[in-house]
Amino acid sequence: MITALGTKMTSRKNSRIIWTLSGTFEKDRTPQRVPIRSSPFRIGRRPDHELSLSSPVISGTHAELIEVAGVLCIRDSNSTNGTFVNGKRIKADTLLSEGDWIEIGDVHLRVGSVKEDGPREALDFQKSRLLNLGNEKESHRGLIQLLEQRSLEPCFQPIHRLSDRNICGYEYLARSNVSGVTGPAAMFSAAEAAGQEVELSMMCREVGTQHSTCLPAGMPLFLNTHPAEPLLEQVVPQLRQLRGAFPMRPLVLEIHEGAITEPGLVRNVRAALHEIDVQLAFDDFGAGQARIRELICAPSDYIKFDAALIHDLQDVSKEQFRLFRSIIQGVREEGAITVAEGVETPQMIELCEQTGFDLVQGYALSRPAIMQAIPDSEPGNPTQVLKSQQLMSRQIQRAEST
Repeated sequence: MITALGTKMTSRKNSRIIWTLSGTFEKDRTPQRVPIRSSPFRIGRRPDHELSLSSPVISGTHAELIEVAGVLCIRDSNSTNGTFVNGKRIKADTLLSEGDWIEIGDVHLRVGSVKEDGPREALDFQKSRLLNLGNEKESHRGLIQLLEQRSLEPCFQPIHRLSDRNICGYEYLARSNVSGVTGPAAMFSAAEAAGQEVELSMMCREVGTQHSTCLPAGMPLFLNTHPAEPLLEQVVPQLRQLRGAFPMRPLVLEIHEGAITEPGLVRNVRAALHEIDVQLAFDDFGAGQARIRELICAPSDYIKFDAALIHDLQDVSKEQFRLFRSIIQGVREEGAITVAEGVETPQMIELCEQTGFDLVQGYALSRPAIMQAIPDSEPGNPTQVLKSQQLMSRQIQRAEST
């Protein structure tokens, strides 16, 4: 079985697409980029592998890449700690696209590609490598500036109540005007290469909460996490400090499969958050089997369903749709609030209504935007919602999210 996470890359006439992996392969080393010139392309600790990594949390043969007719997929080789693609642990051969992130132990690799044309292929690849190194240097400089100046924008995406379309919460999104790190993908790519992804994630939550003073009073603020963060040791203590500094702002912490693997840990995190009046949300729910186990053993306050799953609702059979609707109903009966992510069209809104979702988030109702301060008013009333929507004056055209 092959799980498709992205689009296929194809060869063009008189040219060849060479897949690449970019990342920091050893701690405190310069980021590198390697071409994938063999299939299978083995990754692990063994020195005879195409990509040999020395980290003790990586298996001898951890994973392998297979290319067939320009299509690249990854397979976990029964590794101890698993292989993750875009934060999701893979259970089967998984197709890869340019820009995907592969996590193998504590090493993060980005999938890329270059085009080779006949005898100029070595020169073309070298040019591409130098360009990539230049971009990485710019991103690294931008990251340093971003962390020093804490220059994150007050960018939020509204979450809407499906019954009346009113705004009932906001998710903070990492955005900046700093060259090389304007969006979350570039920010965290540079941070992971420098080993500062936890520092960046914590700064995003702190600055995002500070920016939330521009939001209507009483509106919940959804804050994201990074898979590398120790939740009980670092994230919960930070949320305790933020709660003390912003006692009237409802806070919701989003965690996902890359950050949570054991139901016992989920229960402990939720209990610790509830002690400080912070709610818990599962993000990208439905992306893997582990999420169902988490839902059964350790329920959360909110469950945000994966955008890809919401898109798939347009193509499922009547029987599959009824099954999914029963799942939503069961989740709601357990007391969790359901959120559909990535809702982009009126047709998708209608499907969400038929399914029984409580809340929706996506371009069909509002885009992420740089917010400005507005006067406090009663949360949720039409006047406040209209003012909030009117003040989204600087629309963010990039579709990235943290």
